[in-house]
Amino acid sequence: MTITKRLVIFGGYTTMHGFSRIVSSRATPKRIAWIIIFIAAWTLFTIWVSRVLMHYFEYPKQVSTEMKLGGAPFPDITICNLGSFDFYSIYRLSKGVPPIAKYYEAQFKRENETNQNGTVQKEADEETGESEYYGVSDSNEGQEILKTIDYANETLATVMAKFYNLSNMTYQWPSLQETESEKIMVRLFSRTTISANVPPEMLEANGVQEKEFIVKCTYKKKPCKLKRFFDPYFFNCFTFTPPNTTADSGQKSSLSEGIENGFSVMLLAGSRMLKEEKTINTFQIPGLYARDSLLSGAGGIRVVIHTPGTKPFPLTEGYDVPPGMMASLGVSPKRRTRLGKPWGDCTKEYPFLKSEEQTLAGPYRRIACEKVCIQKRIYENCKCHENTLPTEPDLLTNIDRDKIVKSVPICASDFKYVKPETCSNSTNSTKMEKDSKQCPKAVEKCSGTHDFRKCFRALSAKEANCSDAVLKNLLSKMLCAEEVQESFSTNEAMLDECGCHPSCDEVHYDVSYSLAQWPSHGLDGDMAGRDIFNGLNFTDNFACQDKMTMYTTYIDNDVKRALKDFSKINVYISDANVLITSESPAVTFTQLVSDIGGQLGVWIGVSVITLAEVIEMLILIIMDCCPKRSQKEKEADSALNEATV
Repeated sequence: MTITKRLVIFGGYTTMHGFSRIVSSRATPKRIAWIIIFIAAWTLFTIWVSRVLMHYFEYPKQVSTEMKLGGAPFPDITICNLGSFDFYSIYRLSKGVPPIAKYYEAQFKRENETNQNGTVQKEADEETGESEYYGVSDSNEGQEILKTIDYANETLATVMAKFYNLSNMTYQWPSLQETESEKIMVRLFSRTTISANVPPEMLEANGVQEKEFIVKCTYKKKPCKLKRFFDPYFFNCFTFTPPNTTADSGQKSSLSEGIENGFSVMLLAGSRMLKEEKTINTFQIPGLYARDSLLSGAGGIRVVIHTPGTKPFPLTEGYDVPPGMMASLGVSPKRRTRLGKPWGDCTKEYPFLKSEEQTLAGPYRRIACEKVCIQKRIYENCKCHENTLPTEPDLLTNIDRDKIVKSVPICASDFKYVKPETCSNSTNSTKMEKDSKQCPKAVEKCSGTHDFRKCFRALSAKEANCSDAVLKNLLSKMLCAEEVQESFSTNEAMLDECGCHPSCDEVHYDVSYSLAQWPSHGLDGDMAGRDIFNGLNFTDNFACQDKMTMYTTYIDNDVKRALKDFSKINVYISDANVLITSESPAVTFTQLVSDIGGQLGVWIGVSVITLAEVIEMLILIIMDCCPKRSQKEKEADSALNEATV
């Protein structure tokens, strides 16, 4: 049977609108008219279906919002003292740094005279000699120093004296004017430079201590605990994580509104007692005041409110609470869920961590991803890493770092933790020197190059003898890191290349902040003071007897003035109804099929049954063209078709 005849037969029984009219029309004008209508209908159908498909493959999304009771966890709360150093450490350093610095200065002059005259000057007199109490012996056994907290405290005075002398050696830069040289030295020997070159154990021992910093901590009127971590600028910071909270899955304890159901902490925010010490000289303590830092010179508490399990960045985010004040921070949780590919570019994982490390990294946070990306670019361009930015291992928050530190030795060459199978745990100095050669060379810090750490000799009693070339190299590394960070802040395209997309499930906390005087000047304030000093016996928390005596004397002299050093922080849920913003596909596959079906019905009257008829006709045409079919089969099909017609 010919194709024409097949089409005529098909036109007699098909449910496709218009086609039967073309076949059955006898008059030519009528047939032409139906052909035009049929082609026009198919053309319009093709146009509209293409638009439907284009709209679908644009993957549009719609945003819906709803208020839901709960739906977000109570936040983690991180607190840092803006002063970094403990007040008693400042006092001890003010007494220890000047004589040691004077001793090193005299020693440096003696060495210069020795180099010039070939003779050795007599020993310095007792006035310029090294302080017996603050000095350290010349030893390379860094582990022994860091194992003893008291020894670490005393060693810091020697370290600070070295920094002080280096920062005042303006004659090492003869090509610069005096003002330019001073600015460079301020940048070279800032607080972050100190934290890059001094073992963190030493700074932790001289930063604010938890028991001497936190007077009382409660969550829902029950005592709470905080976890300490080291920050290169604030040194010791403390994080509270609410119990029964799993941030990655969003499971949480029920959110209850009101201050009584929130987090409350009383803190020793600062101390004015050092102002009464007429002999103290804080100007000789490097890093105590940093001219290039916008936060330097401030007193009080930095508070960071962030998603549970995530890494806080106190230098980038947070709220400041001054001493003598009570801050009430009302938190309104918000949650946003986003669609991933192909609708959007959200992510739940850090792009530069391995799959087995993702579970250790905790919930994804975009700001952490971007900071690590900047760190990686700094390493590519400057061959060093910036100690104020996190590295990839810093994102692994779900590990017990204390256990790792205890099981992993310290390489004496760079104070860098390395794998235990690479280095020995021996405390013998000769053995440590051999093992340090086997330790993998750590990536140097931009604020603490290997050459500078080698000539600075933090754990040695010898003076720092850093050449002009070493300091210039240190400065170039620091400037290189600053240039990379500035380029990211001014060029959004560079951040886009990091692949740090928004989180697919993000919890954000809107904070309303209010201040009130605390303790007050009235009877309530006096009762608060009695509660701190008598009820809670806060002074008993001081580990050092001399420190306790010094602080107790300060309180006895003026208790009202001492109370002005305290702060109180309340963090609570102001609205338990969480605003949840969700993204969903604007066009689903079901809607796509429905839209195409609607276009078929509107323009050409085609249904699924019609499509089956078209398929049947195509099969019959193919079978007619098959040469192997017998004549009897063809005649039988033809008779069947004629009977159908």
